[in-house]
Amino acid sequence: MDDDLNGTVAAFRTLVTTLNRGKTHERLTEVAGVRLDRPDLQVLIYLLDSGEPRRIGAIAEGLQVESPHVTRHVAALEQRDLVERVRDPDDGRAWRIALTEEGAEVAARCRRVTTDWFAGALTDWSEADRAELSRLLRKLSEDLSDHLRAQAVIK
Repeated sequence: MDDDLNGTVAAFRTLVTTLNRGKTHERLTEVAGVRLDRPDLQVLIYLLDSGEPRRIGAIAEGLQVESPHVTRHVAALEQRDLVERVRDPDDGRAWRIALTEEGAEVAARCRRVTTDWFAGALTDWSEADRAELSRLLRKLSEDLSDHLRAQAVIK
């Protein structure tokens, strides 16, 4: 069991390292035709995946960073007209961060590049194997997040 688990963790670490390399990010943004720092792109993708405007605190929680970190990146994205502040319908005193049309397009292009990379890597996989990978990755993500929350490692 330990050898299997160590092998799984090592393979996962290699995958995460590959996806987080600076050169990988540079190539992603180059192919997508945009220049964005990794944290800026993470905010855009988070908002795109959310499907609705979010408060700074919710973005920070979703990205597992502190609110001031998100505030700085949102300010930079606002300067580029990729996000905008909109009134919170639940609390007229508060603001939410929304993608602009251009911000949504940029995020979608970047996500498409990553999806294309995965599609290329999985070309020879059967539909059943692809479905199983998707199911197991979702399960791992949920279970590991739940475990880390219970251990107070993440919020």
